[in-house]
Amino acid sequence: MRAHLSTVSRGYHDNTLIQTYESGVVAIDTLMHGREGITAVYYLPGEHPALIETGPGSSIEATRQGLAEAGVDRIDWIVVTHIHLDHAGAVGHLAEQFPDAVIVVREEGAPHLIDPSRLWASAARLYPDMEKMWGEMIPVHQDRIRAVSEDGPVADLGGRELHAYYAPGHAKHHMALFETTNGDLFTGDAIGVYLPDAGRIRPATPPPEFDLEVSLATIEKLRSLKPKRVFPTHFGQVPSPDAAFDEAGEQYTRWVAMAEEVFAKGGDQSQIAEAFRAKRQEFYPDLSTEAIDKLEQTTSYELNAAGIFRYLTKRA
Repeated sequence: MRAHLSTVSRGYHDNTLIQTYESGVVAIDTLMHGREGITAVYYLPGEHPALIETGPGSSIEATRQGLAEAGVDRIDWIVVTHIHLDHAGAVGHLAEQFPDAVIVVREEGAPHLIDPSRLWASAARLYPDMEKMWGEMIPVHQDRIRAVSEDGPVADLGGRELHAYYAPGHAKHHMALFETTNGDLFTGDAIGVYLPDAGRIRPATPPPEFDLEVSLATIEKLRSLKPKRVFPTHFGQVPSPDAAFDEAGEQYTRWVAMAEEVFAKGGDQSQIAEAFRAKRQEFYPDLSTEAIDKLEQTTSYELNAAGIFRYLTKRA
């Protein structure tokens, strides 16, 4: 097994919500759930600037504060990797703030931005207090939306392009974004989550669409793009793209194999979650309680177990 990614400093200064990376990408901390360094919105400057992700509606004020801090007064493109609420929940808020921006999303997810009611109802089965956790999701008019159905260029930033690549496994409506000139790849949740405080890739396997084989194929597809930098939405640039792809494949395989042992004995998703929790020290032998808790804010043992249990049930 290869060594895990090293923990890196977050690199923020006191009282700032933004971090600027080598290629000019600006990460804006949405302060999701009131916690630092969990969910990022990425600003790509240029003649036609873009945002990748929006964060949830509950974090819109922090996102707006970060945009103001970065000096952003215009956005031409708002691109979401997928429609889960921590990634696209604030899309309607930002569409109102930037009325000329085109909203780019996979075609499978577009109807849920136009009418979020089914998405909201589905999420409500998983989360008890929707408004507190996710705020309000405002519909986006269909004329504002560019629905993506194929790999290729989706946004002209002015002299450089943002390309979309279908990246299912986490969700069927998931795509990754690749800025080809600088080699920056924005993976959403396709390779899992990475928090600088933890220095680990943690699988993101929510119901109802997680699929191990598809996830592993997506990881290798994204590796084949040979990105110079990789930015998961949770959170910030990973230290090494190849190490991140390696660890993602290993961890997804490991977590599913552990769940299979419980499933084969007739265990349900709650027992799978308990098995994950019992292995916490094995997963994260040198992490603080705070770092582990932050990982739980991105994708919990229960949520991962529910997705893997559904996957194993469908496969059986």
